[in-house]
Amino acid sequence: MRHSQIEIEDTLKRSSVLTHAPRATGPETPDAKATLVAQGDRKGLHKLLGKQMLPLAVMVFFAWLLWEKVAHLDVKAVFATVATVTPGQWGLAGLATLASFWAVGQYDRVLHAQLGTGISDSSARSSGILAIGLSQALGFGALTGTLIRWRMLPELTLWQAARLSGAVALSFLMGWAVVAAMALLVFQPEVPLMKTLATGAIALFLTLAALSIYPPRALVRLPWPSIKTMVTVVGLAAIDTICAGLALYVLLPDHLLLPLGHTVSAYLFSLGAGLISSTPGGVGPFEATLASLLPAIPIEPLLGAVVAFRLIYYGVPAAISALFILRGPKRCNLAREPHLVKTSPSPYLPPQLEVQIFAAPRAEAGLLRTRDFSLLSAADGTALGLASPIGQSLVMLSDPISAHCPGQTRDALSRAAARRYRMPAIYKCGARMAASARRAGWQVLSTAEEAWLIPAEFNLEGSKTRQLRRILRKAEEGRIRVTEGIRDLPLGQMDRVAAEWLAMRGQERGFSMGTYDRDYISCQRVFLAWQGTNLVAFVSFHESRNEMTLDLMRSGEAAPDGTIQLLIVKAIEAARKQGVPRLSLAAVPWQGEDHAPLTRWLRQKFLARSGAAGLRRFKSAFAPQWETLYLAAPTRLALTVAGMDILRRVTAPPPKVTANPMKAARSATHPTLRLSKALKLRRK
Repeated sequence: MRHSQIEIEDTLKRSSVLTHAPRATGPETPDAKATLVAQGDRKGLHKLLGKQMLPLAVMVFFAWLLWEKVAHLDVKAVFATVATVTPGQWGLAGLATLASFWAVGQYDRVLHAQLGTGISDSSARSSGILAIGLSQALGFGALTGTLIRWRMLPELTLWQAARLSGAVALSFLMGWAVVAAMALLVFQPEVPLMKTLATGAIALFLTLAALSIYPPRALVRLPWPSIKTMVTVVGLAAIDTICAGLALYVLLPDHLLLPLGHTVSAYLFSLGAGLISSTPGGVGPFEATLASLLPAIPIEPLLGAVVAFRLIYYGVPAAISALFILRGPKRCNLAREPHLVKTSPSPYLPPQLEVQIFAAPRAEAGLLRTRDFSLLSAADGTALGLASPIGQSLVMLSDPISAHCPGQTRDALSRAAARRYRMPAIYKCGARMAASARRAGWQVLSTAEEAWLIPAEFNLEGSKTRQLRRILRKAEEGRIRVTEGIRDLPLGQMDRVAAEWLAMRGQERGFSMGTYDRDYISCQRVFLAWQGTNLVAFVSFHESRNEMTLDLMRSGEAAPDGTIQLLIVKAIEAARKQGVPRLSLAAVPWQGEDHAPLTRWLRQKFLARSGAAGLRRFKSAFAPQWETLYLAAPTRLALTVAGMDILRRVTAPPPKVTANPMKAARSATHPTLRLSKALKLRRK
């Protein structure tokens, strides 16, 4: 029996308490940190144990309700029914049980991928099957499921296992509600108010699906599951519950002649009663509901079939699961396939990664320091590029950051997207990557134009920069002095300028554009504009071995016209002195003509929100060269959906930097694997 809504809430509350526990004010040593985690785990565990009193009370209540029916029960007739089950019936019920538990394992696989734990698919499936196989027989699923997953996945902490168990249970509850509602609408059993509840459940699911596809602006920042994930969960719930219902159906005596659809529907509703009670195996509420929904069946044959069902669906999986759980894990459970790695919320990256980002072909790889991107890694852990799961898509930004060929990176992106039930897409890639994608059958669309120049060749003479010279004179008349921020940035004054800019502009953009943050800008190359001792504007650049790329431009209320242009000119001069081969003024939206009506509508929406015309005029004043950048995806649908996802994320960036709290570690809490290895070494 799956876990109830009450248990889910308890599990998630406990996880929230542990996640947001107050930090010590003094220095935190590893021992002190481990002690705090252990104390939090024990506190949550005691609380979870106390909450299991409610299921026991519910079980006693339903036993009292059943007493009238079972007071004169012929127990011998019940077991006689079990004895009449033929080997063929046992075999068919066993096959249905196997199919149901296959779907059970997939719940965990889907949720591990959705939460980005880094656990391999096979380990996720097996731990999920073992957790459900034993916990549904023992009851108290929030507790037993958590402990079993923690036992089998030592790479997770106890609270991570609890949070995962809550997520799996919640996803199953959603899937069960939709499947039960559809069964009720199809078979229409005579159950009061159930049709209204079924319609409401389906309407709620469709509303959540619509929010996943196109959330309102206020909800864009929430980590919605993709529509493919939601549909997969419902499909798995259908396989799981219908196969379990079939296992019960084939064990019923042949002379009862019950319709299959009616029996499976009755099982689904009885399962719901067991979910609410959370008793071991749903004992009591399950039988009471089943008997009330099948009143024409004598109680002895019905309970006999239920006993046989519990043996094959609960008893056998529980015994097998217990053996594997006692043995424990025998290998590392971390994934060995392409995956996303969420870096630290701090923009200061590990030294090895700093070196790789500095050597990347495009300096825009510095956006890894922002809140939006994770590192797309190959199966061997090699960093390939910047990627972000947004909406229905897994979007990689720009070109690969390593020496891997475009085909290898694209293949890794596709595999990582498939694991997360999203569609792969590449945004703002260069011509080489776009050509490789087109040869592989992907759809490619011009999406942006990057303005770039060679600092050694830049000069302010000639007709091409006439407009730039005119605007620069206004800044010079305002007595603007430009300095480069080397070590100690005037962060207080920069905060003020950024706040004034935000008040004038209304909001920051995100995703492929950086947002102002003290730590983030401290990792960039910064140029400052002063009027006397008053900071009036600043710009920042991503920097790599190959180029500098313009990122933030912030000006305050006192900045005269031409201040930002003067800052960029001084940055170009500094790049020329240091021998930087290429300086990018970043990209503007492509303004060509689209033939597809939907693509044309999406581009018009993007151009209207981005202020593309003014941005193009601003960058054209520097007489740059222009390079077309592309959006690539496997199909036209994926291309269109990726465009919508990117548009919403650019205009509504996440509010703050966050790490992934569900990321697994090789040695998270308990030494199961280390103990196993030590025993092996002793034997040798």
